[in-house]
Amino acid sequence: MYNTICSAAIYDERDDAEMLLREIKKRAMDIRRMLDFYDPESELGKLNRGHRTGIPKRVSKELCTFIMHLLDFSEKSGGCFDPSVGPAVKLWNIPSQNPHVPKKQEIERVMKQTGTSHISCDEKECTVTFWKPGMQLDAGAAGKGYAVGKAVEYLRSCGVSSAAVNFGGNLFVLGRKPSANGAERPWKIGIQSPWKHYARNLGTLSLEDCGAATSGGYDRFFTEEGKVYHHLIDPRTGYPADNTLDSVTIISQNAFYTDLLSTACFIAGEESAGQICRSVDVNAGYVLVKKDGSVILSENVKGRFQPEERRMTCEKNEEDNTNGNTTDYAME
Repeated sequence: MYNTICSAAIYDERDDAEMLLREIKKRAMDIRRMLDFYDPESELGKLNRGHRTGIPKRVSKELCTFIMHLLDFSEKSGGCFDPSVGPAVKLWNIPSQNPHVPKKQEIERVMKQTGTSHISCDEKECTVTFWKPGMQLDAGAAGKGYAVGKAVEYLRSCGVSSAAVNFGGNLFVLGRKPSANGAERPWKIGIQSPWKHYARNLGTLSLEDCGAATSGGYDRFFTEEGKVYHHLIDPRTGYPADNTLDSVTIISQNAFYTDLLSTACFIAGEESAGQICRSVDVNAGYVLVKKDGSVILSENVKGRFQPEERRMTCEKNEEDNTNGNTTDYAME
């Protein structure tokens, strides 16, 4: 699902575990049917193709609230995350069999159809209004994290104390992991080294009751005339993000914002990652993997990360007072 592998595991000994897992799958499928950008029959797809410029379009309360959160975070991220980048995403069409670099004029044309300042939501009336023709919303940088968060919320409501939900690299580990002898310990999450031709970890994170999400260009990309073009489009330019980073892993206790932050920080680059993490109150930390092979940790991740193969630096920022679609994680 979501064009990737999704999994959920319950580690409690309980008779209803199979039923709970089936319910998680059902809820995840319902969210996909609501948010699938490439499905014209999803609720988001119907909004994108069925709206009229300047005319409010009624949507479900859940979708309206979801879009409002996206618009709010877009502003907080300084536009490094922008759900209205949909026209540019469709133009590049990197998931297709034969992607190619669009012409400059084509990119300039679709960028005129973007901008969250031209979208409004009325939560009371449950309506969304697009004020520019041709606008389309893309939930690709938030859908899996939203679904993981809903799955974890459901498991908690059912009294589950130990579980792991992993939707294509958007991961949340609930509680601590029990061992065979009955003891409990933090989960160890291995972070994949970018651009390796075989599975290899650059290090591990020790987490409990926490989410992690990784964004990087090495998962979906194509090469044209010797240059790599990946799927993470910078909404400020209309081109794939091009900075010093190979990947960004975000950890926080909010799966939805963990997903959003990983994309926004990758687009923004290393200089702005800390500021964007502090823009939302979710105790976010980060692991930045640079193209030169070095690893930068936010101060609140330093005690949780164990490097394996790359040199590491630790960022110390006096203002940083936060607390600590291939699967990017190996769990132990």
